[in-house]
Amino acid sequence: MNNKFKFIYLVAILSVFLFGACEKDGNHIMPIIKSVNDNFGISGFVLGDTIEQYFDGVKMREYYGQVRTTGSLSQLAFEKDEINMELKSKSTGKMLYRQTFNINNKENIVPGFYYDGLKFNKGYSYPDPQGDDYTANFYLDPSGGSTPADINLDILEYYYDSSKADPIVVVNTTTIPIAENVKPGEWTAYLKVPVPVATPQQSGTELYPIVVLRDAKTKEYYVNKNRDQSTINMELPYDGVSPGKVQSMYLNKKTVTAQMFFLEVFNLIQMFPR
Repeated sequence: MNNKFKFIYLVAILSVFLFGACEKDGNHIMPIIKSVNDNFGISGFVLGDTIEQYFDGVKMREYYGQVRTTGSLSQLAFEKDEINMELKSKSTGKMLYRQTFNINNKENIVPGFYYDGLKFNKGYSYPDPQGDDYTANFYLDPSGGSTPADINLDILEYYYDSSKADPIVVVNTTTIPIAENVKPGEWTAYLKVPVPVATPQQSGTELYPIVVLRDAKTKEYYVNKNRDQSTINMELPYDGVSPGKVQSMYLNKKTVTAQMFFLEVFNLIQMFPR
């Protein structure tokens, strides 16, 4: 082991002892901290591969999905005047990005990046809205399984009954396809999201639109065979009142237990505003 780590990435005062303590001739030694910068930040999004983060050759963490710093992870401790950070592909070991932080900088910020497993980009590129149209593309993460999915706009016709355990009683569903047979691991094209329009089938009911994920083969709801847990939280157009919008929806069925899952959803365009 080297006499000293070249840096300490502070989580709390305790982390100085956890990450900074090394041994020399059987004795614990501590690095000398010259300065602590409280304005370190890294943000981005990773899919298709995992990114490994190194500081001066020491691996600190791995990133997949949303990348961000929170709380005390926004601190960077300097043992010397400069620290070199590298981001590498876990699958190939290839260096994707390198940045040097200086002790005199007021901020040490990594520009927002998007890595799709093949190419490391500064930011995420997406088209401009076209007129009043709502368009969206979708990415189904393969870590959630290899089953293709359908994405539908469901307009629920319901009434409210406070005497029932589930007071929302759905009496009819109008389904409008958005995307069919979406393959995990591939972005779809940008698709038009239809305006939710339906005619009530009985009196005393209300209409409520949702976007849901279904198994493309069985047509069961994709997550735990449950409608609410398979709902994609995204914005929908309303005829005559909505300006155009573009959305990029990342979807990942993540494991809670062997038989229980939840749907992680990110709109990448919200994460990379222009």
